[in-house]
Amino acid sequence: MAFESLLKPIRETRVLHHEQGLLVVDKQCGMPVHGGDEVLGGDLVGRLAAWRRARGEDEYVGVHQRLDAGTSGVLLFTTARERNAEVARASAEHAIERRYLAAVTLRSRRFSERLERGAVRLEHRLATSDGRSAIVPSGGVAASATVSLVERAGERALVALVPETGRTHQLRVQLAHEGAPVAGDLEYGGDAAPRLALHAHELAFAGERFRAAEPHGFRAWVRGEAPSLGDAAVLADALADAGILRAPLAAFSDAYRLANELADGLPGVTIDRYGDFAVLHVGSPEADSRAAELAARLVDLGARGVYLKRRVRGDVRHAGPERTPPLPVAGEAAPEGLVVTEHGMRLHVALGDGLSTGLFVDQRDNRRRVRELSRGKSVLNLFCYTGSFSLAAALGGARRVVSVDQARRPLAVARENFVANALSLEGHAFLRADALDWLARAAKKSERFEIVVLDPPSFASSAGGAPFSVEKGYGVLAERALALLAPGGTLLAVTNHRATSVGRLRRTLRESAARAGVTIAKLKDLGSGLDCPDGPDGPVPSKSVLLTRS
Repeated sequence: MAFESLLKPIRETRVLHHEQGLLVVDKQCGMPVHGGDEVLGGDLVGRLAAWRRARGEDEYVGVHQRLDAGTSGVLLFTTARERNAEVARASAEHAIERRYLAAVTLRSRRFSERLERGAVRLEHRLATSDGRSAIVPSGGVAASATVSLVERAGERALVALVPETGRTHQLRVQLAHEGAPVAGDLEYGGDAAPRLALHAHELAFAGERFRAAEPHGFRAWVRGEAPSLGDAAVLADALADAGILRAPLAAFSDAYRLANELADGLPGVTIDRYGDFAVLHVGSPEADSRAAELAARLVDLGARGVYLKRRVRGDVRHAGPERTPPLPVAGEAAPEGLVVTEHGMRLHVALGDGLSTGLFVDQRDNRRRVRELSRGKSVLNLFCYTGSFSLAAALGGARRVVSVDQARRPLAVARENFVANALSLEGHAFLRADALDWLARAAKKSERFEIVVLDPPSFASSAGGAPFSVEKGYGVLAERALALLAPGGTLLAVTNHRATSVGRLRRTLRESAARAGVTIAKLKDLGSGLDCPDGPDGPVPSKSVLLTRS
C-alpha cells in the first residue's frame, strides 16, 4: 500500500517507555494531547489508544499531564489503572521532575541581567479564563518555576525551566510577564518563529529519567540563523512526523498535504499526496539542491512516483520543463487520467502538467463547507479552474452552478469531473470568460447567486485586457461579486497571496461591500486544515473568510 508507513497512529520511535503500566512518549509539535480536529480527531491520546489496540493490548490510556499542541517533548501516561493513584500522588507532591527548554527574546534588561548571574525563581499567581492565562496580583492559583540560561546571542536566548506546578500555559505566561516571551508564541507576545519554541526536554519519575532530544532549530533561531532542513536524519524525522500528523485524513481522502513548509520544520518544502503519488514543491535554494534526496525519501515512505515543481520568484505563467519536469524525478509515472478521491468526490489530476495539478489540496475543508451549504441554492464559482468547488456544490444538491474561467482545458476537466461523479451537466454552466468582464455583464442582467466562491490566483493573464493581480484587483473583484450576492447569501473569499493577511482580506471585503452598497451580517475567519498548519506569519498557503450578507 502506498504511504503505508505514514498511515499509522504514531511513530514507534517516539515511544520512550512502555512497560509496567507506564507509557512515556516524545510528543511531536503540532499534535494536541486531547481534542484535535473537530472532524478528524487525531489527538495523541486517541492515537495511543489506537496504537495499543493494534498491538492487541487494552486501549486504556490514563492522562496525568498535558502539553499545548505546539509544545513538544516528554509526556507520561498510565496504561494500568492501578498505577493512577501513584502517579497522581507524585504529581500532587511535585515528585515528578520536569525540565523544559525554550527559545526566548530577552526584552527586559533587568530579567536578562538576573539570568546572567544565575538561576531565577519565578513565583506568580495565575488566573485562567477561556483557555488563556494571565498573571494576577491576588487570587488565582500559585505558579512557580526556576529558569536558567543555556545560551545567549544578543537579545535571544535558550533557557532551561524546571516548573514546580503545572498550570495552563504557565511557563509561557510567566516568561512573557518577565519580558522574555517564548519564540513563536503569538498568543502571549512572542516573536515570529517557525514553531512554538517550547519543549519538554526531560522527565524523571520512580527512579527513571526520560529524555526527548532538543528540537532542531531552537539554537539556530537564538543565533539568528535562517531555518534549515538539517542533516539527513533531521530531514527524515521531519518528513515522517509531518506524514504521521496527517494520517487521519486518509480515512476519507487520498489527496492531501503531507508537509507544509516551515510549519512542519521543512523550510522551502511542500509535499502533496495524490493517490499513490507525491508532488514535491521546492521554494528555496537549499530545498532545490536537496530535491533528489527529498524525492528518494518520499519513495522510501511509500510514494510510487514523485513529481517536482520548482517554485521560484518570477513570472510563473511561463514555467518550462526545467521548473516543472513532466516525468517523475523518482519512482514511476502516474497513469493517464489519474483520479483521486475526497469525501466521495472523484477528481481528475495531472501531476506532470505545469505548476498546477488540477486540484488544490489546501481547499479541501472549504470544498466541504460549500457542499454542506449548497442544497437547493444557486452557486457561482469564479476562477473555477477544474471545477472542484463546482463539483462539491453540485454533489451537495445545488440547483444551479455557474463555473467561470478563461482557460479552455481546465473547463473541459471540470465537465469531466461532473461526468466522473455521475452528475448531469444539465442546468449547470461552464463559461469561458474573464471573471471581471463576466461579473460586469451579469450585473447588467440582474443575476443573483446565493453562494459565491471567490478564489482567484495571485496573478492571472487576461485575454485582451490588463493582467489580474490580487494586490491591485481583489477589491474590485469582490465588489462586483458582492453585487451579485443575494440577500442572506454567502461569499467564500480565498487568497493564496502570501503578502495578504487574514486581516487585510477582511478589510478588503468590508471596503468592497461598502462600495457595492452591501451590508455584511457576519465575517468569519476560517481556520487552517490539519494538513496546512499556520506558519510563523499565519495561515499558509491560503487565507479564507466566509462573508454572510444581510
